[in-house]
Amino acid sequence: MMQYELQISSTDLTRLQDHAERMLPDEAVALLFGTISGISVHLTRVELMENTSTTAHTSFSVSPEVEYTLLVEAEKRGESLVGIFHSHPAPPRPSQSDLRNMRFNPVVWLVASKLAGSWIIKGYALEGNGPVEVVMHVVKSRDSIP
Repeated sequence: MMQYELQISSTDLTRLQDHAERMLPDEAVALLFGTISGISVHLTRVELMENTSTTAHTSFSVSPEVEYTLLVEAEKRGESLVGIFHSHPAPPRPSQSDLRNMRFNPVVWLVASKLAGSWIIKGYALEGNGPVEVVMHVVKSRDSIP
């Protein structure tokens, strides 16, 4: 079993929390771009997305056209999609729906929850049929991400 590590700046983490807060009571969603080196995922760009789901309180989706454009831009920059962020009206762990989607998008999934009063964000990767927690290293700025 591989233990992935995610390098994320405190600024990006705050942006994700603020996005989730603004989207309440709907789920927030963001696409995370960067590079992967071995087990280390280096986040270099956060794209806050509009949740286009018709059931946005309990699920999320993004515009395929917007996602495609972002993927093309990322490739030009030497980046790839390394993660998907979304918030939950439940504890910060993947739902059954998330687990199904993780099979199609084998990247780090960040799940945010505010059930405990303040935002908690946890990262997961799919190993076999189940989620494995990803170690998150919060750094001061993207410049400090190796």
